[in-house]
Amino acid sequence: MLAGARAGGPARPPRPAESPISSRGTAQLLQDLVEHGVIDGVVCPLKSGKEAELFVVERAPFHYVAKVYRPRSERSFKNDAGYREGRAVRNTRDARALAKKTAHGQELAEQAWHQAEVDALRKLEAIGARAPRVLMHHDNVIVMEMICDADGQLAPQLARVPLDAAGARAMFEAILQQVVLLLRCDLVHGDLSPYNVLVADGAPVIIDLPQCVSASQNQQASEMLERDVRAIAGFLGLVDPELRALGEQAWQLWVEYERGTLTDDFKLDPERVRPAKVSDLGGLVEFVHRARAEAELEAAAEAGDEDARRMLHARDKRNRRAAAAKAAAAEAREAEQQAGAAGARS
Repeated sequence: MLAGARAGGPARPPRPAESPISSRGTAQLLQDLVEHGVIDGVVCPLKSGKEAELFVVERAPFHYVAKVYRPRSERSFKNDAGYREGRAVRNTRDARALAKKTAHGQELAEQAWHQAEVDALRKLEAIGARAPRVLMHHDNVIVMEMICDADGQLAPQLARVPLDAAGARAMFEAILQQVVLLLRCDLVHGDLSPYNVLVADGAPVIIDLPQCVSASQNQQASEMLERDVRAIAGFLGLVDPELRALGEQAWQLWVEYERGTLTDDFKLDPERVRPAKVSDLGGLVEFVHRARAEAELEAAAEAGDEDARRMLHARDKRNRRAAAAKAAAAEAREAEQQAGAAGARS
């Protein structure tokens, strides 16, 4: 259970961070929230990240987290073109503005960046996933639930939680379940790591979703999904090495999602074999046409067509020559290897 999950956060504030409010713009945004009665005041800075600053804010009798997004020019996470793919655009004018990167287009891109997180968090709340509840969203500020443990302390990042092998395995399964819930909401996190998973009361809480993508609309979604699972498996695999191999099976999630058979209790099967990918579509089409032509040729030969029989005979002769040449080359390689081994022993 999330501490204060339906209310915000406990009345005890965390220890203040050392960094002050970084810019006048951020201070004004927070002051606007106070003046409009959204919050009662700012308690202290909490964290300064690559894309946003976090503050503990108060709305009596609870504490919340205010996430203030940095402008794109100040973010270290700037390569977001792949994440924007598939996001809805209101009209053709907006689409053109985004494509041309006009001032209006850049403003729209910024709005979409934080709106994506708000929409994702609200979807996850609706299905009961473990993610912060959104209190409000105004401009580039999101005020959301503060994730704490049962004692009212801030929940730590997964990267800072000591686990034994059994605990690492249980944590991986729990995070996988949250990834499944995301996917069933048509969402892929896109940047999952031990630093954006909090651990509250021994269970994971997924945070930081502005870069989340639509599984059905983004062509890179399957790759992002696998990368997310491998990142968690790689970290927890430092404790339980078997989890690293299990993380390589993340493709199973996408297969079940595409088939419409993904369920809440999904588990990765370490013995399952990945379906072969077709990297050369042209070659596949050529193969199909050739196979169809050969089937027609064989049917004609069986029907008594002498030309077809001669063509099949010539084909079989070519195949036998090719097989003989392949066998001879293999024998030559083997003899060379044996000679090299004998020389090494002498």
